[in-house]
Amino acid sequence: MLPKWLKINMIFFLGFLSFSMIAQNDEVDLEVLLESAVKTHPLNGQRSLIESKSGLNIKAFEKRNMPNIDFNAQASIQSENIDLEFPIPNLDPISLPLYRVQTNLESNYMLFDGGLIKSLIKNEEIKAKIADQNLNVLLFKIKEKVVDIYFSILLLQKQKEILDSSLFLLDTQEKIVNSAIDNGVALKSDLDKLNIEKIKVNQSKANIANKIITLKVVLSHIAGIDLKQEKIPDIDLPDNYIFDATNRPEYKLFGLKTELLSQSKTLITSRKKPKVVLFAKAGIGYPNPFNFFDDNIAPYAIGGVKLVWNIWDWKKSSIEQQKLNAERSFIDNQKLVLDDEIKKQFNKLHSEIEGIQSNLHFDDEIIARQKKIIKTTLFQYMNGTAKISDYIKELNVNKIEKIKKEIHKLEIVKLNYKIKILLNK
Repeated sequence: MLPKWLKINMIFFLGFLSFSMIAQNDEVDLEVLLESAVKTHPLNGQRSLIESKSGLNIKAFEKRNMPNIDFNAQASIQSENIDLEFPIPNLDPISLPLYRVQTNLESNYMLFDGGLIKSLIKNEEIKAKIADQNLNVLLFKIKEKVVDIYFSILLLQKQKEILDSSLFLLDTQEKIVNSAIDNGVALKSDLDKLNIEKIKVNQSKANIANKIITLKVVLSHIAGIDLKQEKIPDIDLPDNYIFDATNRPEYKLFGLKTELLSQSKTLITSRKKPKVVLFAKAGIGYPNPFNFFDDNIAPYAIGGVKLVWNIWDWKKSSIEQQKLNAERSFIDNQKLVLDDEIKKQFNKLHSEIEGIQSNLHFDDEIIARQKKIIKTTLFQYMNGTAKISDYIKELNVNKIEKIKKEIHKLEIVKLNYKIKILLNK
């Protein structure tokens, strides 16, 4: 049998361990929220549409290499036609009818297209990647909103913790005042003032709790995770991020657009290359279109190979190349503008962090001095030289200063995280 004290300690330990595990399960990490917000956003529904559309376009391009078969029919009548008589014995005159009728099947097969279809398919593949990356750029912007809401909740939680601490101090002071009333050195009205202050603190806590619930509902909708019962944990981040924004989705988009321009130049070259086409035509005509002397209904057929080469396009290709070069310059300029904008934001965030960090010691000094004032005011109250309202006032000042300190500390973490998001680390 285990000793009773050991059983009690084991039960306490197991209970504490279970509570810790539950608490850990109730926490939701910011990284999880960010990932979920991106994955569950309705914009992702466009990815399958982009893939489907691109696949259909590629299939259409591939079909261009298949032989095409056309059915043609034509009937015509004319006011005059060939009428020949020959002054040769036994040679009948030629008199072609005034109307003609022809039906035929015609087929063409591109034997060599100069790499045109291959270039068209490659272009379509890059366009699909660009469309998909555009979605990534749009989804990337959602992260900032998630971060802002997350840290707003953290700040409210900090305020609630400070109010809990103030409430504990008021409960302790209530016991002291009760004792003083019993000893005839304090008034019952002092206790009423303490109770009113406790009501105010509880009211503030209730307002904060409602704000937290509201923000959690908004964040749940954005992230696709139910956060009503979840705990929002604190975040610790290093503050030594080096400027390197190449991991942002915009830069990959610029790269894909540049790749498309290069491929478009290849497409222009492919269109100018010579092309070899096999052709065939077979049908029935009246009169025979291939036999001048046959004025009866007759079948006919023709087949062969032809070369198509656009040797002069009035510099259209050159103009298209110049347009592509201009677009390349435009993309390069966009990249420079983005570089400059990100660098400005990076420097601004770093400057704000340094400014807050340089003033943190003032918060500690103010809180330390305020604690002394509270202690002195309490001593004065116990000796009848100060009112309970003076003590409550100093408690409120201390509460406000603590909240300010927590706001400053949390602001540093938030700014660091904004740098992390800015650089897409």
